[in-house]
Amino acid sequence: MVENKTLSKRETLEVSVADLLDFVRRYFLVLVIVPICFAVIGILYSFLLPKLFTAQTILLPEYGMSGKNSFFSMAVTAERGGAEKLVPELYPNILKSTPFGQYLLKQPVIDESGKKYADLREYFARDTSQNWLASIKGLFRSKPGPPKAQTPLPKSNIISLSSDEQAKISAAIGLVSINVDDKNGIITIECEMADPVVAAMIVESAKEYLIQYVEDYRTSKTSDQALFLDDRVKEAKARQDRAEYALSSYRDRNRNAFLNVARIEEQRLQAEYVLAQSIYSDLVVKLEQSKIKVKEEKPVFKILEPAKVPINKSSPKRLIIALVFAVIGAILTLIYIVFFREKYHLRLL
Repeated sequence: MVENKTLSKRETLEVSVADLLDFVRRYFLVLVIVPICFAVIGILYSFLLPKLFTAQTILLPEYGMSGKNSFFSMAVTAERGGAEKLVPELYPNILKSTPFGQYLLKQPVIDESGKKYADLREYFARDTSQNWLASIKGLFRSKPGPPKAQTPLPKSNIISLSSDEQAKISAAIGLVSINVDDKNGIITIECEMADPVVAAMIVESAKEYLIQYVEDYRTSKTSDQALFLDDRVKEAKARQDRAEYALSSYRDRNRNAFLNVARIEEQRLQAEYVLAQSIYSDLVVKLEQSKIKVKEEKPVFKILEPAKVPINKSSPKRLIIALVFAVIGAILTLIYIVFFREKYHLRLL
């Protein structure tokens, strides 16, 4: 008797192909019409979203490296010091920093209509009343409180930002995305905005900032050495000129002198002039070598694809939105049929 009950219960849990076909036959129209309706709703919703355009530039960095090092790994060797530590894997961190956001906010931009803005900060503050989505979001934002007084900082390297300024910097940083190919080191910088011209200008500014930052990092030590040697060369040149003038003046004053003391003083001045001349010549050679080393350390970025004003929009992608809505509609329909109409879950109890 117990076995019969267990068997009957197992039979109720089995679903045959015929049952599935019967289920599809009975609810075929519902399973087709509802996802289609959801897809239409998704398409209509996509028309409410702002059109976005993606501008990009593609860079290929070239470094003067030895044959033992791979192109992208840029292993640090003892001979080159720490110049190679700024590998491309760290480039995204450069374009996510606060100084980069402050740099972007200072860049002048021109929108698609040709209107000029003094900087990106002014572009952000433009009238956005026509964008109803932004207006709705503004209704739910809390009103900013009175600005707090800036606390004087003991060190100039510490940055103190207000919440509004930090929000603008974060918005500027969020405009730019960077991707570094792990295989060949190709760097792609992109910016997606509603205005294609502004997007292209932001990409170009990001590229310039990245290149300048990497150049400064890799050549900073050698450049400092060149500046130091340049100062020493000027000092050595002044010393040589003084020694030459002293020797020439002494010879003019003692043109007919035959005393040994006069000859000894002339020899001393002559030795001083030769030493000053030798030091000056040696420093000039080292300065030229340092300048050449700066050129060797400086990385070269080849532009594979320059920043262009995008023509076609990149978002919203209506087909993808329609598919997502259709899938959601199908899932909701199946949930309704299984749990609320047929109540299959009650049959398992």
